[in-house]
Amino acid sequence: MGLFWVIALVLVVGVLALILPALLRPNGTVKTDANAEKREIFRQQFDEIDQDKINGVLDATQYEVAKSEMQRRMLDEIGETTAAGIQITQPDRRLAIILLVLLPLAAFLIYFKIGNPASILITPTSPEVIVAQTKVEHSAMAGDIEPLLNSLKSKLEQNPGDGTGWALLARSYVEIRRHAEAVSAYEKAVKATPDDPQLLADYADALAVVNGHSLAGKPEALANQALKLDPHHPKALMLAASAAFDRKDYKQAISLWERLQKDLPADSAMLPEVKGSLNEAYALSGKKPPVSSAQNAMPVAVGVSGVVRIAPALASKIDPAATVFIFARATQGPPMPVAIERTTAKNLPYTYHLDDSSAMSPDHKLSLAGEVVLVARISKTGDAKPQSGDLQGITATLKPNGGVVDIDINQIVP
Repeated sequence: MGLFWVIALVLVVGVLALILPALLRPNGTVKTDANAEKREIFRQQFDEIDQDKINGVLDATQYEVAKSEMQRRMLDEIGETTAAGIQITQPDRRLAIILLVLLPLAAFLIYFKIGNPASILITPTSPEVIVAQTKVEHSAMAGDIEPLLNSLKSKLEQNPGDGTGWALLARSYVEIRRHAEAVSAYEKAVKATPDDPQLLADYADALAVVNGHSLAGKPEALANQALKLDPHHPKALMLAASAAFDRKDYKQAISLWERLQKDLPADSAMLPEVKGSLNEAYALSGKKPPVSSAQNAMPVAVGVSGVVRIAPALASKIDPAATVFIFARATQGPPMPVAIERTTAKNLPYTYHLDDSSAMSPDHKLSLAGEVVLVARISKTGDAKPQSGDLQGITATLKPNGGVVDIDINQIVP
């Protein structure tokens, strides 16, 4: 009981510790413009496509398409400029004192009003009591639906060809753990509907419970019958594989479990159980699990590497401290770079590598671009947008599939 009150007190103090400092500390006015950074990025990108048109990288049609796409994205992502401000000139000590008193008092009053203080004194329930309570609850449920099941059974005896009705009765018996009566109902349901794989699998499962959880004999035969109708039925595969494993036919069990494993989605709750059963079957069979095709497949390289060099004729025109931008730009879609890297001119020649880790946005990555051009630009001002007098080099169109492409800086931006 003492521990409960200690925990409650610690939680209240923790809440007060979060609230009170904000009320006791004066704040100035804070104004923010969430779109300022985005506007600057779009401004630079508009400048880049203008420069690309001047340099001949984009023809008139490509320029208009790129510019329209950029304008559309700017409207979607920025919208109206919004600013927010908060002005608090003095700390609100009065409210802090009120909360200091009222918050703990209100918490305890609410607990005593709608909580259960007496539960603190209740001794823990033993596992035996919990099991007994569960049995009582099942018995009560069975007593509640007993008249309904008897009525359904009477109607079905007058219409024995109603396979759907017999299946409903059988599954109801399974729910209240009366598997012997469920088996009888399943037998009649299968006679009326012999080509339902789900019904056959459920029948096999109930019959196995009655037989002491053994799938030998008729339960396995029913599971195999279901698989003839649907070779990929999950429950039938599980039952047939378990039956083969029980009789030490590990080869058959592995075959069935592997089929089930391929059919199950990655987030299936059955998948861990199937993988565990497969591992056990392989261990007992003395065989090693095969390496999956996904493990054998070589990863597809995405990226491009190479060396950036300055043309000898321009070497005397560079400032060693100038910023060098190396980036890839998709030939189709927005002109925003899909990967970018920077260094300084003193590091030239410079070995670069562009991949998805150097993307500016998760929505515009190198792996999503079909074809790109590579640009290396020495910026006199350190700005990403091109300026007159900057030095740059542009490659031909290429695919970013792990190749090596060198970039020669051999042009002066007009």
